[in-house]
Amino acid sequence: MHPSPNPKAVAAIEASDAVIYSIGSLYTSLAPSLILMGIGTAIANGPRFKILILNGSLDRETGGFEGIDFVKAVVGCCDASSSLTRPLPDHSAAAATAVVHDDTESKIMDNEDMKMRVKRYITHLIYIDHPSAPLVDREKLSTWGIEGVRLYGRKGEDGKMRYDEKALGQALGAILGKRDGKERSRRNTLEVG
Repeated sequence: MHPSPNPKAVAAIEASDAVIYSIGSLYTSLAPSLILMGIGTAIANGPRFKILILNGSLDRETGGFEGIDFVKAVVGCCDASSSLTRPLPDHSAAAATAVVHDDTESKIMDNEDMKMRVKRYITHLIYIDHPSAPLVDREKLSTWGIEGVRLYGRKGEDGKMRYDEKALGQALGAILGKRDGKERSRRNTLEVG
């Protein structure tokens, strides 16, 4: 069974300038939206900017993950969704999300083909630089054509790292080429590159 998304959602993605994979649970919030038939194709062919915002801390689904693991999961879901528009034997969306820890897939993902696959779905990755947040290898991201944007966060009342809303908004504006001209957050220690 491969559910189809609302056609209006697909059209909106295709017509947009950007898609933002926002903060949330990777496998219970983000992945179910991405594996819907044709969503990967809409993302690949539509928006110019494809921005993945990593959570400020790891959760029960992603304990031990690094930034690159989130990238692999998103790419796996989008690839699976794209392949659902044309028949592929034994290629399920659930299997696509499991490739993160598969050594064979890791070897495949180190070649030039992976760079092309990744760029179809992710152009930028925003992350918090803190020991409790997912570790991000900016060099590796760069080899895959992803621009890393590092922000410093703040601790929430629960002790988890959080993005400063103003700094995150400014980072998104910088990526999208929009400047609001308003006061800059003192927490905006944006480092792009």
